Amino acid sequence: MPTVTGMAKAVYADVAKGIASNHDLDISTLMVDKESSIGMVEQHILKHKSELVIALGNTSYHLAKLLPMDTLVIAGGITGNQSFRPTLSLSSDPEAALKELKRVAPHIEDVMLVYNESLNGWWFDQAQKIAPKYGFTVIGYNATNIKVGVQSYKQLLDDAKPNTSAVWLPLRNIVPSKTILPMLLQRAWSKKLAVFSNNPSHTKLGGLMAIYPEHQKMGGQLAAFASDHFNGKTHDTIVGTEDLRVAINLRTSSHIGIRLSTADRAEFDKVFPTQR
Repeated sequence: MPTVTGMAKAVYADVAKGIASNHDLDISTLMVDKESSIGMVEQHILKHKSELVIALGNTSYHLAKLLPMDTLVIAGGITGNQSFRPTLSLSSDPEAALKELKRVAPHIEDVMLVYNESLNGWWFDQAQKIAPKYGFTVIGYNATNIKVGVQSYKQLLDDAKPNTSAVWLPLRNIVPSKTILPMLLQRAWSKKLAVFSNNPSHTKLGGLMAIYPEHQKMGGQLAAFASDHFNGKTHDTIVGTEDLRVAINLRTSSHIGIRLSTADRAEFDKVFPTQR
C-alpha cells in the first residue's frame, strides 16, 4: 500500500483494516512510494513466502504489475480495467448503483453514460445486463478520446428525456470532470435530469446523488475477492465495490420532483446543501 498523508492516509488505513479482518489471510504489509523498486517488492514476497499479492492503489499496482504473470496479484483501489490482473474497482458495483438509483428516483427509465471501452466498458456491459431487473434501459456512448467524449456528452444531453433520464458520470472519465461538469450540470438542471456519480463533490455542486465506497467494508470485499481467486472460487477479471455510501442533493431532488421525508433524508450518509 502507498505511503500517503492527509485524508488519503485515513482512507488507506480503513481499507487495510478491512483487509486484515479476513482471517483466511495471513497478512504482511509493505509500504511503497514512487521511489520504491520492484526488487523491494520481490524481497518482501520472498521473506514472507507470500503466495498472494494485493496491490492497493495506483502506486502499488504500477509496481506489482512488473511481477511475473504467474504471481497472483489482485488490484484494489483503482478505477478502471486497464489491468491484466483481477481488480476490485473503486467504481460502484453496477447492480448496487442501479438498485440505489431505483430507491431514490423510481420514476427514472433510462440511464445514460459516455464511457470508454478500456476505462469503464466493464461497467457499461454489466449495467446493461442487470438494468431490466430494475426497470431501466442503459444507453451508452462509446468515446475513444476527449474530443469524441465532449461531442458524445452534447449528443447524450440532446437525447435525454426530461424527468425520466438519468446520467451516470464515471469515476474515471474519458473527459475530465472539470471540463464537462459545468455544462453537464447546467443542461441537466434545465432538462430536469438526474445526475449520479461515484464522487460526492459532484453532488455538492448540483448532481442528484453520489454512490461511493465504505472504505473498511471495501477492504473486506477486496480480501474476500483475493482469497476467492487464490482458491479458484472466482475468475472474475473486474468487479465493483458493493458496500456503498450515498450522498444526496436536496435542492436538486426537489427540482426534479423527488420528495424526501425526514426519515428518507436520515438514510443518506451526506446531505447537500449542508443543513444548519
